Amino acid sequence: MMKMTSPLSLSSLMIILLCVRAVMVVVASEGPRVFKVGDEFEWRVPLQNDTSVYSRWANTNRFHIGDSLSFVYDKDSVMEVDKWGFYHCNGSDPITAFDNGNSTFYLDRPGLFYFISGSNAHCTSGQRLIVEVMHIHHHHNHHDVSLPPSMSPLSASSPSESAFDSHDPASSAAASSLLASFFPPFAALLVALFSCQP
Repeated sequence: MMKMTSPLSLSSLMIILLCVRAVMVVVASEGPRVFKVGDEFEWRVPLQNDTSVYSRWANTNRFHIGDSLSFVYDKDSVMEVDKWGFYHCNGSDPITAFDNGNSTFYLDRPGLFYFISGSNAHCTSGQRLIVEVMHIHHHHNHHDVSLPPSMSPLSASSPSESAFDSHDPASSAAASSLLASFFPPFAALLVALFSCQP
């Protein structure tokens, strides 16, 4: 291994370590969040020329285990369905169904969740949503989430502060990967600095 002898390199390493620690604390301290589906638009039939409103909404949020989705609607319903039910707007065998106008769905596992309106006409008009709950320790990588046929799932991750030990070289490398996922231009610098331990 290469030794770092420059005081500038050591001070740079210390600054980067402090930044990594700060990012891990901020991310780990967020806690569960409640997301209002569609924000001000809420859960309703999209405008005719804006059928991807829920895809865009999902792309602007990062969902974690423990978060929840709040569906607010009037004279409608929301159903969690499987992938096939989502693509075919078929709510005949829902996993969960709500019709009370203000429904909360808890995200209790990583992976994809599929939601549609209970009205087939509303669903085919774009009132459907895919949410991906992040897997821990994977890099955040949004894919285009537009309605069929070009729909693909999101892939993202969430770090946990307790997953890293600042005294463990393997954890330091994992922490540099975490920071690199937040700040891609610094990825090579971080990997180089963390692998050059004195």
